[in-house]
Amino acid sequence: MNSPMPPAQYLLLSLADHPLASQEAHRHDGAPGAYIRCLNVAGRWAVHGTTHTPLLVWHATQASAAHAAGERASRARNCPVEVVSRGDAGGPEGRQIQLFTDAFESALLGSAARSEARSRRLRNEADRLAAFSLIVRAASTAADQEAFAEVSRAAAKALRTKFGGGSITSTFAWLAGQAGRDALESVLAGEVELTGPLSLREVVEAAELAQKAERLREES
Repeated sequence: MNSPMPPAQYLLLSLADHPLASQEAHRHDGAPGAYIRCLNVAGRWAVHGTTHTPLLVWHATQASAAHAAGERASRARNCPVEVVSRGDAGGPEGRQIQLFTDAFESALLGSAARSEARSRRLRNEADRLAAFSLIVRAASTAADQEAFAEVSRAAAKALRTKFGGGSITSTFAWLAGQAGRDALESVLAGEVELTGPLSLREVVEAAELAQKAERLREES
């Protein structure tokens, strides 16, 4: 039998905001918790590429060019940028890539402009995602009914202040539904930055908790 072909290795630029970025990028096999953000053609930092905004890559033999591009991006953005490696079979399912050429030089320097309306909508959805994830995690760790009731009261107050109303029930439903999935995908695809105390991994876990809770509710 013929031996399987090893996956081609690509180099990408990563925003060095994670202490284990290099290690996780090298083992980026789609496992839960591996959420390293890399530069896409729109000049934004994304966990994975999309058809419209693929991740920028260099062949493994272009290490010097990739490092030079990383240095240009770091100077232009005034933030540390590093080169990481991934195999073409190692990223999340559906990941799209684009080999770097001079046509994509502007992506190194900053993010592409977009309308204020779209930016505002994405920001509102990401803020809701972050806030709802915090509530879901708190509710899911409540030790008893009394603790859950306390979380529920605090959540209702916070939701009323920030979003004009809501409850734990509506929070779980939103996070588990299409709106929550779309908001999370916008973050993963680099369309908008996540804010708040939770990491991207913790937000993904909260969405999974909400989906599980909604399935159990529907089955009961």
